[in-house]
Amino acid sequence: MNANWVIPFIILGGALQSCGAAMNGQLNKSLVNPWLASAVSFALITFFFTGAFLMMPHPLPTPKDLASMPWWAVIGGLVGAVQV
Repeated sequence: MNANWVIPFIILGGALQSCGAAMNGQLNKSLVNPWLASAVSFALITFFFTGAFLMMPHPLPTPKDLASMPWWAVIGGLVGAVQV
């Protein structure tokens, strides 16, 4: 399978990543409250991924999958939120 079509998205993602801190900083400055800015940012991400899931659903995990998951796997989102 030829995956060359992904390269422009990788480049665009890298370029946007460098703008993310400035965008989040401006959101914080405009909303005055860092907790509200984080909530707004998180809500937009939640809506985006909910829409992506509904358009391209993948199977949900089974109880066995959840039981075998390491305890620390679920805190990745929290680590990302702290990073923001």
